[in-house]
Amino acid sequence: MFDAGGGVIVLPEASWTGRNDLIRTLRTAFDESDAPDLQLVDLAIAENGVADQDVADLHAPIHAQRLCAALMSVHCPEPVTFVAHGPTCLALPAVALSMRSQHRRVRSYVLIDPHLPASSDTWPDCPVSVVYASSTDASSVVRLSGWEWVVSQQPGDEVLRILKSG
Repeated sequence: MFDAGGGVIVLPEASWTGRNDLIRTLRTAFDESDAPDLQLVDLAIAENGVADQDVADLHAPIHAQRLCAALMSVHCPEPVTFVAHGPTCLALPAVALSMRSQHRRVRSYVLIDPHLPASSDTWPDCPVSVVYASSTDASSVVRLSGWEWVVSQQPGDEVLRILKSG
């Protein structure tokens, strides 16, 4: 991915304690990259539902509608990779539909310790990678879907590896 450009949007999640570490890891890697059209978006949702980048208001629950509305105002090079954690992963089918309706291309989804959304005819619409930070057993949904999955005590390193490979 680093050679191809594009964007990575890290979705907000209040319970994600390793989020800031992941942002730092990705920001460092992006700064060292020579890719001309590569962008990291640290998305937080303001109280009014409008996207604020680099503003940490992660205490309100994230609902799919607010997340999709916020993503409409985010300018990020395509194709986009979404990184989501825990319950925010449940909003990804709505995010995929929103992106399709805006004619925006999605490269992949990276899910960290996810609450898994149901697969359907329309989701996932591109590759999905799953990183478990502490679990040693991938859910049956992950195994049956054929999604790439890995267990790692350093989820940030695995996310970076996934992004570089793909």
